[in-house]
Amino acid sequence: MSASFFSRRGRRVMICVRGQCAESNKGKRLEQQLLRLIEQHGLDDPDHPQHTTCRVTNCLAVCSDGPIMIVHPEGIKYQRVDEPALNLIFQQHLLNNQPVEALRVKVSPPRRIS
Repeated sequence: MSASFFSRRGRRVMICVRGQCAESNKGKRLEQQLLRLIEQHGLDDPDHPQHTTCRVTNCLAVCSDGPIMIVHPEGIKYQRVDEPALNLIFQQHLLNNQPVEALRVKVSPPRRIS
């Protein structure tokens, strides 16, 4: 990935296409759909306050319930992302700054050893 992908202000979205949890073509279709939404809403303009970029990536180490998508800089991981879920994430999180709790990867707190 280019250095500008990580150094730009705004949000960076990564979609897994090389994991075991989903077929890679699903992630590639999601990327194309998200890129269309980004362009339609003008978020591809680097001067837009909600500027957003999107890239596909290798496994994102969740390894279940894919496709997996991460939104940075928040580091929020979404699971089971399909086209309706992507539209919801776009509208609620990327446009309105409200993560979609129902789709977030649930992380169990570390167990205490006594």
